Amino acid sequence: MMNGVKERNGSEMNAKAFYLREVYPQLNLPLTERYPHARLTDDDGWHALADHDMVMLVALTGAGKSTTLAHLRRRLSGLEYDVIPSRREVADWIAIPLAQHWSRAPFNPEPDRVRRFELTRLFARRVAGGMAAAFSWLNLADAYSSPVLCEGIRGRGEIRHVLTRFPRWRIVELALDPLTRLRRLSKRQEAFDRAAGTADVSFLPPALRTAAIDLVEAGEISASALSIVRAEAANYGLYAFDDGAAFPHYHRLDVDGASAEEVAAAVLDVVEPFEGCGWGAPSELTEREGCLCRASGA
Repeated sequence: MMNGVKERNGSEMNAKAFYLREVYPQLNLPLTERYPHARLTDDDGWHALADHDMVMLVALTGAGKSTTLAHLRRRLSGLEYDVIPSRREVADWIAIPLAQHWSRAPFNPEPDRVRRFELTRLFARRVAGGMAAAFSWLNLADAYSSPVLCEGIRGRGEIRHVLTRFPRWRIVELALDPLTRLRRLSKRQEAFDRAAGTADVSFLPPALRTAAIDLVEAGEISASALSIVRAEAANYGLYAFDDGAAFPHYHRLDVDGASAEEVAAAVLDVVEPFEGCGWGAPSELTEREGCLCRASGA
């Protein structure tokens, strides 16, 4: 796949090869130190992450992915979490520096989330699959054989890229409506949630705008949260993947009203049949303490 990247002589080339030759040597990444089982270069004794069993937890900002992962890390044994870099690290180490290279900008960390979305959008315009493709550039040590649990992609384009190209990756997506996500994002206190902006609700569907304005005036939705979700929506949309029924390795969990413990339990109902024994068939419906989470696409 050529992905629109040009050699110095004008011919097209592979984006990963371009990155490894032109960008990667300049970055001095702590990849090996932090993740001894992962690397970017293709060497003997290593295999492509695309050929490895993986469960990827997917969610748009504010849907509860990080909290769910924290609960899962305490409960899962056969699936390992800290084996490969997180989405933020893959963006910082692959997508953003490559986009900065194309923009003729210096290789600097980018803390502003709106600007990060702009750079990852540039990356996705040139590299089919965007961040999903960036994850597939990773390699795992042959000595590592357990399935991997990670968080890494978002949006219809990236999800479809995985589902149509990487049959050994299973996606579990947490779905939550945009206004609830905005309210959650406005309340959480994460250093990563840095973005300047105004209380512009024009990117929301018309049916949601009046309610959003009321929530802004009530102090429940912040301008910063609106800026982040607006920038995210430009890349990935506002809603969960809508074609999951066509893919048996996609599972959607509707998490409205569910606690983090309940969501983690529902994810486990999808994950546990695979642990140590390949990709088995998950249950289609999970009900725990009044929380109903439907796994679609099974």
